[in-house]
Amino acid sequence: MAGAKYIYGVINANNKKKFVPVEEAKTGEVYSICYQDIASVVSDYPESFFGYGTREEVAKKLVSHQTVIEEVMKEYAIIPFKFGTLLENDDEVKKVLESGYFEFKDWLREMDKKIELDVVALWNDFNSVIKKIGEEKEDIRNFIQEVAKKPPKETFQDRVKIGCMIKDVCDKKREVLQKEMLEFLREKAKIENFKKHEIMDDKMILNYAFLLDKDKEKEFDQALGELNKHYSERINFKCVGPLPLYSFSTYEVKKVDYEAIEKARKLLGLAEEISASNVKEAYRRLVQEKHPDKLPDDSDSSRMFEEIQSAYKLLLDYCGTEKKSLIRENVQGTYTVSVFDIEKEM
Repeated sequence: MAGAKYIYGVINANNKKKFVPVEEAKTGEVYSICYQDIASVVSDYPESFFGYGTREEVAKKLVSHQTVIEEVMKEYAIIPFKFGTLLENDDEVKKVLESGYFEFKDWLREMDKKIELDVVALWNDFNSVIKKIGEEKEDIRNFIQEVAKKPPKETFQDRVKIGCMIKDVCDKKREVLQKEMLEFLREKAKIENFKKHEIMDDKMILNYAFLLDKDKEKEFDQALGELNKHYSERINFKCVGPLPLYSFSTYEVKKVDYEAIEKARKLLGLAEEISASNVKEAYRRLVQEKHPDKLPDDSDSSRMFEEIQSAYKLLLDYCGTEKKSLIRENVQGTYTVSVFDIEKEM
């Protein structure tokens, strides 16, 4: 893709600017392409760098992607784009900025006042936690004692069962601790929003991203310090940030296919000019008529309802906050811009 552009995100800027990324990024020149008073931060596509590779290579490239975004963040609020977003040329970049202009402007106003902090809580000594569960839970303790009486060659399935019993207790303990920690942080630091990330292993208790006002960062740090003190030496808290709002406003771009839009329009029974309210109204009507629960004898009802849901999302992403024409010449070659669900990708 000669001349292609790799996209990092969108900022408030009305003139071309060159950014000097930190040395670790190794991405070449990073600069902005403007549309009205917003701009996309890009680099010319170095296929050898951003192309596919091993899992370890992709992880390094992701770090480089984030390094550039965080470098730009030192000067600007930035809406991050999904890792790997690639457009053909400058004109395509401007089309994306045009498609998402009003949404980008709204988000940039909000993001200028917000930060993301990512918090992980881990058991300091997970082996001690497991040992304590085995000693304190009577059913597990008794079963361990019974298994100890058997020859080792006969205990494999029993040992698996013990592991499952201990894991079940650990999972329940994690749920209780998560609830306690979240309630404490919400109350003490006035958290507006948070998102749960994947628990990577059994030693991890909490893995959340928190959205808060910039001027609440000190209160959040104090609350986290109180949590750390409360759980003494048992649990270790790690906080990363301030970060761009990766968990709350990472965007993805998709080129619009007229045939898919036309199929969705007909499925929802819409005219050739639509707004978000039109799409939502049509969807609510079809939910009432076509939900599988209302058609238990129709074997195709589930498939049809999935198609209706997909059509609804496609048209809602396409029109955004504006009225949009669905005739071919106004659709073909345009883009949808929508918030990317990171958790679904994991």
